[in-house]
Amino acid sequence: MKTLRFVFALAVVVVAPIALAQTPAPVVATRTLSIATLAPIGSTWMRNFDAWNRELRRRTHGALALRFYPNGVQGDEAEVVRKIRARRLDGAALTGVGLGEIHRPTLVFQAPGLFADYAQLDRARDAMRPELDAAFAQAGFVLAGWGDAGLDRVFSTRAVPGPAEFAATHPFQWRDDLIAAPLYAELHAQGVPLQIGEALTSLQTRQIDTVIASPIAVASLQWAAHLTHMTDFPVSVEIGAVVFGRAQMEGLGPELQATLRETAAQYTALLVRNVRRDDDGTVAPLRARGLVVDAPTAAQRTQWQAVFTRTRARLVGILADDAFFQRVERAR
Repeated sequence: MKTLRFVFALAVVVVAPIALAQTPAPVVATRTLSIATLAPIGSTWMRNFDAWNRELRRRTHGALALRFYPNGVQGDEAEVVRKIRARRLDGAALTGVGLGEIHRPTLVFQAPGLFADYAQLDRARDAMRPELDAAFAQAGFVLAGWGDAGLDRVFSTRAVPGPAEFAATHPFQWRDDLIAAPLYAELHAQGVPLQIGEALTSLQTRQIDTVIASPIAVASLQWAAHLTHMTDFPVSVEIGAVVFGRAQMEGLGPELQATLRETAAQYTALLVRNVRRDDDGTVAPLRARGLVVDAPTAAQRTQWQAVFTRTRARLVGILADDAFFQRVERAR
């Protein structure tokens, strides 16, 4: 009996540690945030977002990931903002139009002719960032970082070097865009109201013949094949940003929140640099495929600037009050 008890005790001592060593480690729960965007698959924006997702997964050891819905599959930006408010989406990469659905004064940064270059835009947005962060938070959103879309120019099927030539065009007018109608009124043109996903078909059927957009957007959205001229004079900076629902962000633990905010700041800053680089680099390939770049005369440039100044005056009270416009202008 003593021998049997010794053998049994030895078995417990030897086997028990082995059993404990084979117990599987607890599985880390993975949280995936859903993010909508109009950006097409393969574009500069989506390449950046994919890199951000890889880094976020690495930093959180798989506890947090991002799932992007590209190509506008979640609807136009007004619908996307509604879905975030209803917690059917966690966030979005929005253009200025979508940002205006959250806090309308944000669209002031996209007002025609307001900024001479990116440096002026950056100074103004940096100066206004605390005010914007507070406004987005009050609206139930987190402004995670900017993500611009290039310098808007006039693209058309005809030469449009000055405002006089624009009056004969049939320009695309994004239905939710608050800036287009006042601008077209100053240009004596009648816009064709469409949603963003309808623009390509409307170019193909010649319902529209002109768009105001950045070169990188025109190329990414496949509009370039139907537009033969570009006016070499910027209309505005096409702003954008990544936002999250405030409730969705606060639903994450403190560590995940901090990592999400850090990586968002890192990769949206990288996105801004990459988009600006690629926007500048898109014109040469488009010219190689037959795009004609029309340079306005000095007189025509003055005329464009006058149109932009009058348009900004029209936008006071639509986008923001005069005090907000003046604060942005002083911060340039």
